[in-house]
Parts: sequence; C-alpha cells; structure tokens
Amino acid sequence: MKEIERVASELLTDSLTMSDQDKQLLPESSSSSTASSSPRQQNETETENGVSDNTSFPRTKSRRPPSRDPLRNSIYARYPQMVIDKLKPVKENFLDVVHTVESRRGSISQLSLNVNDSGHGDNTFDDCYLKQEILGEGGFACVYRCQHKIRKNHYAVKEIYNTRYEADGQTLKMEIESMKRLREHPYMVRLLDIFSEPDRTFLIMEELQGGDLLDRLAQKEFYNEREGKRISRKLLEAIHFCHKKEIAHRDIKPDNILLVSKSDDTNIKLGDFGCAHKITGPKCMKTLCGSPQYVAPELYLHEGGYDERCDLWSAGVVIYALLGGYTPFEGEDHELPDMICEGWFRFHAKYWGDFSEAPKDLIRGLLKVNPDDRATLEECLDGEYLRRRDRESIVMMAESMSNLDDSVSAFDAWVKRQQESTSLNFGVHSFHAEEDDDDTESISGHSLSVDEL
Repeated sequence: MKEIERVASELLTDSLTMSDQDKQLLPESSSSSTASSSPRQQNETETENGVSDNTSFPRTKSRRPPSRDPLRNSIYARYPQMVIDKLKPVKENFLDVVHTVESRRGSISQLSLNVNDSGHGDNTFDDCYLKQEILGEGGFACVYRCQHKIRKNHYAVKEIYNTRYEADGQTLKMEIESMKRLREHPYMVRLLDIFSEPDRTFLIMEELQGGDLLDRLAQKEFYNEREGKRISRKLLEAIHFCHKKEIAHRDIKPDNILLVSKSDDTNIKLGDFGCAHKITGPKCMKTLCGSPQYVAPELYLHEGGYDERCDLWSAGVVIYALLGGYTPFEGEDHELPDMICEGWFRFHAKYWGDFSEAPKDLIRGLLKVNPDDRATLEECLDGEYLRRRDRESIVMMAESMSNLDDSVSAFDAWVKRQQESTSLNFGVHSFHAEEDDDDTESISGHSLSVDEL
C-alpha cells in the first residue's frame, strides 16, 4: 500500500509540473494554481471501492468524452481535471463561424435547415421570412428565394394562389401530401415547412443552387454517355421511389429536375409535384396533364384511363433529350399528339454516332406506345446501361488474380485488363459508327437513311 501511495504521489507531482510552453496554453489566472491548495481535488480523490481517503490520488479516468483534437488529448493526459476546467471556454459565436464556413463550401447540414415556424403560435410567413428574388413564376404559383429572419439560412418558397387552384383544393392537398411522403429520399426536393393562409399557401423547401436541368442542358448542348448514365439512374431511382410510395408524378421533364449545385452537372433532385396523383389501382387516372412533348401516348388516347407507367415514357423522353440534345418528338403543339401516339422517333447518326447501343436500348424500352410492352423500372435499372458495375469489377479482378505471376500485382493486372476491355469496346464502337454513319433507327425497327429524313 505504501508503494502505491509513493508512485501515485510521484505521478501527481509530475502532472502538476508544467513547462513554459505548456503554461502558455492556460489562462494567466490558472498558471499559479496548485493541487495542494484545491479542496475540489481532495473531494474528488477516491479509492477504487468509492470510499474517501485522506491520501491524494490522481484521477485515473476523465468523465469528459474523448476529444479528436490531439493537442487537447495531450492536455487531458498530462494535467488533472481541475486545471483543464480553467481553460478558456469556446467562443459564443463558434457555431455561427462553422455555419459561415459550411455555407461558403455549399455543404450546410440538412439538419441545420430544418424549420417548423408554422407550428409555433400564430406565426405567418412574413413574420419568419424575408422574400428576395423570384426564381420562377407560373399561372398558379410563384417561387421565390427567401431568407429566414432569425437563422439567416436561405430557402426556396413556393407561393401558391389558392383561388387559382382547383375549387376543392384537391390538387394542392395532393402536392403537399406527395412531398411529405417523399421528402426523405436523397433525389427528392425536401419540403421543410408549410404556411396556410386564407388566400395563399407557402411551401418552404430546400434551396438548390444549380438551377433546372433544362437550363443546364442549354449550356452544355448535350450530356455524354457517362454523365447521362448518372442522371438517368438517379431519375429512375427517384421515380421508382415515387411509385413505391404510391405516387405518380405525371410531369417528368427537365424543367422539374433541379441540380443541387452549379459545379456538378449530375447531382439532381426531382421536384414540382403539382400534377402528382395517388396510385389507387390500375388505370386510376384519367386527367390529361403534363407538358406536350413529354406526355405519354395513353394520356392522349383516353382508353379507359392510365396508370403510373406514364412516368416511364416521360423519363425516356428526358433521357433522349439529355444525350441527343433535342427531344424525339418535335413539332407544333397540335401536331405532337399524333406523333407521340404513333411512336416514331429516330437516332440520327449525326448526333448519336458516338453513343453505344446500351443507352439506345434503354430509350427503346421506355418509349413503347403500349404501356404493357414498356420496360419496367427494375428492368431499366438492371439493364446494360444503368447496371452498377461493382460485382462485375470484383469478378474481373478475381479472374486477373488467378492468372498472375510473381512479377505482377493483382491491382496492376486488373487495371491492364480494364484498359484492354476499354480499348476493345472503343474500337468496336468506332467501327460501327463509321460503318453505320448513314443509318438511323425508329422505334418500330425500320431503318431510314439520313437522306430520307
């Protein structure tokens, strides 16, 4: 017991002996503090069974959570708790500084954006938010950029004019219900709060700074095959989630696909659920809605109604427009219904010659006039173009490892195999592009030359 007391006393003496460099880390008032004059330390020293003892022992375990800061970790390890407690506290504006830095980097935490002002008292929209510039305007609503008066975060707010919506308000209710059901998905625009007033309804949503896909497509002219794959997969996964939650969007188009940032061309979210409808059964929808160039044939044919598969046709048109730079059905509004119901479209060699068959097959599967013949979402996501390559890459790497000699690493062999595969595919695609330069295809399988167009 005496030996333990001696060792403990030496450890305590060493821990209280600070170098000049260590003293600079502490406030001036604490540099002259000693353990012998502190009643707090004497009260905190306990034996292993919890009974107080007159002998002073150093605290062996701190109740503070471990810090990731190596400097503070070293301080905790070297000095007792009584000294650490006298360190200067974190500045009061620390969180404000963090939020400012995150705002500049465009990485504000989703949690920090959560608001629920409408649920507290009689707050109105104008009490909580300051309107700024207009982001978009339509016949029934207007979208503004707004700033929270207290939090200072920016949001997008959709101001809906209630009197201009349907008389019974079912469209507005369905839009709100849809966004509530879908807001947790990473590819959906998040609804954060709602203000309902007699003549107006305000939907507070997260602000996406990249604009819509139509404007980005106008800047880029078209997306290459790799970029198109990323967007197409995210779009179809978003639609799949909608249908899983029994929601049909019914207005899939580039205008309603928003980009998260200006620096990323493929990070998208699906928005604007003004035409959304609950899926209650087969062919449960009968209303003609959406945008003329993206509407599915069954909406024009009026044959006993239609179902959520109309979203797949619209997605096919969007993917075609992304890769080709133009829509498959172009004409005057009164001409489009006949063109769409016939289902004729072409892959012009001038614009599609550099693309492989995989994205074309995806588009062919989606743009089937008969919904029963149309590819399902599962088939599209597991198809050649959109299938994830993780498993295939692992198999190829395993095959490469089985054919190794001692002079080549597994990674080098796998990289070499990937390069050979890429070179072979590039050569085949280039060959076909040169051979079929004058060929185009329609949805019905007829081949037409460029001269016939």
